[in-house]
Amino acid sequence: MKIWELSVKRPVFMSSILAALMALGYFGFTKIPVEMFPDISFPIVTVQTIYPGAGPTEIETLISKPIEEEMSTISGIKNIRSVNRESVSVVIAEFNLDVDIKYAEQQVRDKASSARKKLPETVDDPIIRRVDPSAQPIMVMAIQSNLTGGKLFDLANEQIRPRFEQVNQVGLVEVVGGRKREVQVQVDRNKIAGRELSLTQIVGALKNTGQNVPAGKVDQSKSELVFRTLGEFNTLDQIRNSIVSFFGNDSITKLGDVATVTDTVEDEKLRVYINGENSIFLNIYKQSGANTISVANGIHKRLEKINEELKKVYGKDFEVKLVRDATKYVWANVFDVAESIIFGIILTILVVYLFLGSLRSTLITGFAIPVALIGSFALMNAAGMTINIMSLLAFSLSVGLLIDDAIVVRENIFRHLEMGKSPVQAALDGTAEVGVAVIAVTLAVLAVFAPIAFLAGVVGQFFKSFGLAVCFVMIISLFDALSNAPMLSAYFGGRHVSLTGKPLSWNPIQTLLVLFDRLQSKLENGYESFVKGILRRPLITLFSMLVLIFGLASTVAYIPKTFIPANDSGEFVVALELEPGSTLDKMSELVKEVEVEIRKNPVVELTLTTAGDVNGRSYVGDVYVKLTPFEKRSQTTSAIKEQMRTMVQKWAFAKPKVKDVDFVGSGQRPFVINIVGQDLNQVREVSKQLFEKLKTHPALVDPEITDKPGLPEFQIKVDKEKAQLYGVTANQVGTELRAQIEGLVASKYRENGLEYDIRVRLQDDQRDLEKFFTKTTVPNLNFRPVYVKDFATTVKEVGFATINRENRARYVSIEADVAPKGPGMGGAIQDINTMFTSGQIKLPEGVTYRFVGQAENFQELGKSIVSAGLFAIIFIFLVLASLYESIVTPFVIMLVIPFAVFGGFFGLFVMQSTLDLFSMIGCIMLMGLATKNSIILVDYINQKLQEGMALNDAIVQGCKTRLRPILMTSLALVAGMLPVAIGLNEASSQRKSLGIAVVGGVLISTLLTLVLIPAVFSYIERGRQWMIKNVGSKLITQDKAEKH
Repeated sequence: MKIWELSVKRPVFMSSILAALMALGYFGFTKIPVEMFPDISFPIVTVQTIYPGAGPTEIETLISKPIEEEMSTISGIKNIRSVNRESVSVVIAEFNLDVDIKYAEQQVRDKASSARKKLPETVDDPIIRRVDPSAQPIMVMAIQSNLTGGKLFDLANEQIRPRFEQVNQVGLVEVVGGRKREVQVQVDRNKIAGRELSLTQIVGALKNTGQNVPAGKVDQSKSELVFRTLGEFNTLDQIRNSIVSFFGNDSITKLGDVATVTDTVEDEKLRVYINGENSIFLNIYKQSGANTISVANGIHKRLEKINEELKKVYGKDFEVKLVRDATKYVWANVFDVAESIIFGIILTILVVYLFLGSLRSTLITGFAIPVALIGSFALMNAAGMTINIMSLLAFSLSVGLLIDDAIVVRENIFRHLEMGKSPVQAALDGTAEVGVAVIAVTLAVLAVFAPIAFLAGVVGQFFKSFGLAVCFVMIISLFDALSNAPMLSAYFGGRHVSLTGKPLSWNPIQTLLVLFDRLQSKLENGYESFVKGILRRPLITLFSMLVLIFGLASTVAYIPKTFIPANDSGEFVVALELEPGSTLDKMSELVKEVEVEIRKNPVVELTLTTAGDVNGRSYVGDVYVKLTPFEKRSQTTSAIKEQMRTMVQKWAFAKPKVKDVDFVGSGQRPFVINIVGQDLNQVREVSKQLFEKLKTHPALVDPEITDKPGLPEFQIKVDKEKAQLYGVTANQVGTELRAQIEGLVASKYRENGLEYDIRVRLQDDQRDLEKFFTKTTVPNLNFRPVYVKDFATTVKEVGFATINRENRARYVSIEADVAPKGPGMGGAIQDINTMFTSGQIKLPEGVTYRFVGQAENFQELGKSIVSAGLFAIIFIFLVLASLYESIVTPFVIMLVIPFAVFGGFFGLFVMQSTLDLFSMIGCIMLMGLATKNSIILVDYINQKLQEGMALNDAIVQGCKTRLRPILMTSLALVAGMLPVAIGLNEASSQRKSLGIAVVGGVLISTLLTLVLIPAVFSYIERGRQWMIKNVGSKLITQDKAEKH
């Protein structure tokens, strides 16, 4: 018994199954996590190590190289890169895609731990992180208060931060800005000179004095007694009175004799502001795998409690303010899908209602939408998927797709009702007639989307949830079309009431339906005459189609190509960079000036400003700009960014760049190319030539190069032979000079349960080594002071701003954003390849170039899409061949695929959109969608041939009969896709290209299917009959058809 027969004969049983499916779907919906991105595992792990005060050269030699050497032995590693800047090393390990990222992260942790003993003692512990879109801050808070200095930082770090970390599934809260309390011991150079003291000796004395040491325990009869010495510092006087030397064996030197002890704050690395006011930021991260929405709800509740409690203590001026909420984009996508689904349902139901002229038929058909969408959540939950921007996109696209099966079934049942059959008989006969066609249509669509779900690389991970979600929806919609639609048609569809011949009435809806029915009749009759004309002159039709396909294909050359189109997120960053060596005060004044100018724009809602960075680079700064909501402004984010680029040119000396917010956390801009080689001079020369050409390239905006001058350096060059004569080692020199200038943490100061660093260094007015070089001494092996000038010379040079390494070679990066109206990333890549291959820029031997990040993913995307397209064509052919037991029928059906794909290109060309990640997937979708109409048409023509009808008569009858379901399904699909193609809000605006490609491809392929198939089918059918007669092959036909 076939499924439609079972549903008609046992309606209660089938209704129970559908109810159970809906219940499971709702249960799955409540359990599925909601995320911004799919579960993507970028095979990249970073190791960040901070060494305050060190230049890029020392960072490279002392930190990056030892870590790279350890990590190079890890199996499965693809590339090792390092970025060496002032005070910070970032080593980046990129693994092959088949390596488990958790395994890779653990291996990197182990190797970083092994390398730690090779690093200088005073470096911070390495921080290991994997690049993960879901590992970005889900919220950013700004603290505003009248408190200043260390008190504000302690409030943020010791009271507010732990409160947020206690929220369920919050992984980390990071404090940005502010200055932690610190006890500074500022030593007088002149006073220690007379006592033959060095700063390293003072540090050692304080370290030995200010510690609690457990001495052990003993058994005393029935109890144990623990012994420990208490030496920790609890007051500043204890520090001042610490003995640091016995000069001449009998003269005591206390710390207060040679230094001032001050309760102050640590050196300022950066300043942060919200709308021009001083602040401290809190970046809140969720745990891996946690539900973003659930965590965000918990944070919102905790924020209300914190403000309520702390305002009572610190006054009304105190506030912890939410300034950036990443969950807003998740909700924007949810709203976008809901909006698209609602509009899609309305438009598709309107299409069905106009064509069938029956409210009952419309409701029966429309019932497929909730059944398929809700039921698919059960399968998603079972597959362990999440609700994210890609699965939501799949749902919005599926509105027009999933109703196609129900339309074909209901329309054919409706046609049988028009013949005068009873509802039950019409349901059985109508469904049986199109059952194979409906299955073929669904399997063809699945044959396209299944390969998308299993694409290789990062692109494949990104689209896995998209492909699977569409497959799940289509499977449920097929089940609904073959079970629910005939069941409802049999018992709730009612008998047919013809509109033919009815006069126009005062009822506007009735009048509209009558007029549309007359239009249908005219279309069917007109199309019937048109098909007869095609059959009389098929060669002219085929030649015209050939010319047309070349014309459509040629438009692809004029479409900009990129990886991801510009989004309309309503936020961006203005980055500034002064000359290296500029002070934090100077940068702070600059960013405030720029921020004031930015806030004059009425569409700017909020600015977050940073002067300096966490690594101590005082000459950099940025302004994060948040715009008013999408519906409250008339311009796109890209347009406003262009205005900002023009506006900030008045500060051209600060190299202003208007950039996108880094959602992934890779730290890279969209376009990146690395010039790699062993000879740094050759690498710098090639990169300089390329950069000069890219500065004016129309595809790129705000390019920058990493080969820039760094901070001015005062270098002390030690003569090793002379140093040995004085009993001095290079390590002693470096450690003592670091203590004098940067300072060394000697011990901890504890108060009220909190601990603060005790930092020892020279007085602020004595720390300029260039000025006091002739007076500077270091201790020798006997702790006697030796003048540095006696065994060393000085050189003043400008070092590198950044030293980059890749697989132990040097490289220079050129980075840029992609121009929204330019030829796209593809244009830039093509031109760069031409520059090198044509000899415009000569590559010396040993120097290579490599695209990185999105530019690399763009190249990977092209290969993946080609593979997906080939697999889709093969699977569609195999599915159709197995269903129709023929190799000819699939060939006829699939002839329209090129028209659909090139029609998508034509749509992108006309709408001036881009060929990108989304539109390429749309073109792959069109392969399955285009075969839908061909299947409906060819299947019916074959049925008529099997009934004994003459070839031309069967073609004419088939085209006339199937015109209505073809137009209905195509227009329903277009109606469902229109919200995506239009881009109703900021979430959908980035995906417009997908909707444009699909709408353009469907419209063109539908029209050309109605023209091409009649012309081609007559030739192929005659050829098939000739083959049967002369060759006798059964591979090209069904047995039933052989009789004719």
